[in-house]
Amino acid sequence: MPKTLENFKAEFPEAWNAYEQLKNVCDRQGPLDQKTVELVKIGISTALEHEGGLVAHISQAKKAGATETEIYHAILLAIGLAGFPAALAGFRKAREHLGG
Repeated sequence: MPKTLENFKAEFPEAWNAYEQLKNVCDRQGPLDQKTVELVKIGISTALEHEGGLVAHISQAKKAGATETEIYHAILLAIGLAGFPAALAGFRKAREHLGG
């Protein structure tokens, strides 16, 4: 876990707990299974160029049964909305994380 996140959790535990509760409720609110939820979050992280989130959601997607092909497809989908540079950055980070 990144040091900044560890520091935030230690300094603002109530805010962190509230965030975690909201995130968990949102994840469970609809009909999407956990793998699909994580793939959506991979696309969002790619579009926002949020490397920490991308790595975290790649790990969670793998745990939920996502294949590398599905993960790369989620990154590819970001091109239309976020542009080619964001997707390339996402592919680079995914390759580093997945060992490709």
